[in-house]
Order: sequence, then C-alpha cells, then structure tokens
Amino acid sequence: MMDLTQYAGLVLDVLFIIGGLAVIITSLGILHFREQKNIVYARLHIAGVYDVVCITVMLAVGQPLIALTYFLLTPLATHVIANARYYRGEGK
Repeated sequence: MMDLTQYAGLVLDVLFIIGGLAVIITSLGILHFREQKNIVYARLHIAGVYDVVCITVMLAVGQPLIALTYFLLTPLATHVIANARYYRGEGK
C-alpha cells in the first residue's frame, strides 16, 4: 500500500512530465515562426508561457524563493528586450 509521500512523489513526477512537454511545445512554437515584422513580440509571449511553467515547477519542488525571484525578474527582462527592439527601429 502506498503512503502519502509516495503519492506526493507520483504527483510531482506527473507535474514534471507535463512541464517537460510544455517546454518542448513552447520551444517548437518559438522556432515555428519565420522572420517577419514584430515577430520578437510573439516569441517573447511564447517565452512567457515557458516562464509560467518554470515558476510552477519551482513551486512544486519546494523552492518558493527561486520561484518568486524568477517571477519578479522575468517580466523585467522581457520588457527590456522588447523596448530595445522597439527603439532600435525594428519594431516600428
């Protein structure tokens, strides 16, 4: 008979599999688009989906401080990339 820790381990394994599949799907989504106007914003949006998966996995494995740090710094980095692309003249 399985005890509670074995059930928790099974749930964690399922979460890792789902997270891994989400990472593969988002990676394929990022590579799917050809170069066109404003494609960087679409790629950043797809990367945002990947970020949510990473934050969820960090919470699932019991690393809330890393998840919080990732949650706070990732949008900042994404906006810096989008801003640089826009003001460099390629986003207009």
